[in-house]
Amino acid sequence: MSTGAIEYLPAIAGHDEGTRGTVTNHRMREVTDQVAAGGIWDGEVRSEVRILFDSLAPGWSATRDHPSRSAPLLDALDRGGVEGRTAVELGAGTCISARHLVGRFDRYVAADLSPVMLANAVDGAPPLVCTDASQLPLADDVVDVFILQNMLLFPAEVDRCLAAGGALVWVNSRGPETPIHLSTPDVLASLEAVSGGEWKALASTVGEATWAVVRRA
Repeated sequence: MSTGAIEYLPAIAGHDEGTRGTVTNHRMREVTDQVAAGGIWDGEVRSEVRILFDSLAPGWSATRDHPSRSAPLLDALDRGGVEGRTAVELGAGTCISARHLVGRFDRYVAADLSPVMLANAVDGAPPLVCTDASQLPLADDVVDVFILQNMLLFPAEVDRCLAAGGALVWVNSRGPETPIHLSTPDVLASLEAVSGGEWKALASTVGEATWAVVRRA
């Protein structure tokens, strides 16, 4: 099915076994919308987000590292036709997906704002970078694949660093119930607002998870 610049592929069954949260009055949903729209991301908000994820880091893998966790991401890579030499995962947390991705790309780097998340990275984690995704330590046009799972979208940096023909892989593990969530139309709108160009997406679901592979049109 196609809706404008978005082509929706058939859904497949799946189930995330991890601990379930709630989005009721969730502060991170507010921050997600704010950042994607080019709103305030200053030292105070950055510190708020870092402190939150620092506090969650010690138990992060215990509640999320299970066989089905990476199924939506792997489906997005496969059915979305994602290829490239250099991949960067933003908001990688404890790098649960790393074991599936390290051998898939020539260069795969995991980045996160929280140093405590990276300090708790699982075995087999790739090179780690602690950085603010609003100001990536990357040159222009060098990333073939950006991977963002339940991660804030900083559209200007994605647009700046993404190589020609590159792809943004956007995954929300609980779909609209994910605290850090943007719909596929909202992801496209955010990127188009900063780039001045058109973007397109392939999208689908794995159980309750949603994914989109987004490219310049």
